[in-house]
Amino acid sequence: MTRSDWSTADELGWREAALRWFLARGVEANLAEDLTQEALLRLLRGQQRGQPLTRAYLHRVCQSVLYDHLRQCAREPNCQSLDACCCVAVAESGFQQAEDRAFLEQALGQLRPLERAIVEMHHLEEQTFETIAATLGIPVERAKKISQRAIKKMQQWARSSGGGGMIYLTTCP
Repeated sequence: MTRSDWSTADELGWREAALRWFLARGVEANLAEDLTQEALLRLLRGQQRGQPLTRAYLHRVCQSVLYDHLRQCAREPNCQSLDACCCVAVAESGFQQAEDRAFLEQALGQLRPLERAIVEMHHLEEQTFETIAATLGIPVERAKKISQRAIKKMQQWARSSGGGGMIYLTTCP
């Protein structure tokens, strides 16, 4: 099959179906557009390999694109202000809230990207280790162990920087 077999009408139909699939799963409109384009590229590549284009194949491709996007985001977490996260508490005697946040951001900055992603996903976004492991494509026990080591690393950094090692991450009720 060649590109000429993929008509404009087919492309619009597949595009609408893919876009609806992403929107139905709560993906923001702008991101859904980008993921739809990636799904269409994968459909086209599949068609060139002789893969029959069915609704089931479309759904499988869309699911793969979404999972790939989530894994990529977990590998390269975007650094957002901790003001956006209501679930952070840093207990330090003598520090005010703004200084606490800055101190926590510095402690998180000491972590490798995977460690930081796991700590943020578990303690700030309240995700379970099972969800984190599925998102990152790693075993649950490894995610737990990485989280434990990351917290210890943050506490060691806090002790060495004069913070007394008193970093507590809590979640909202």
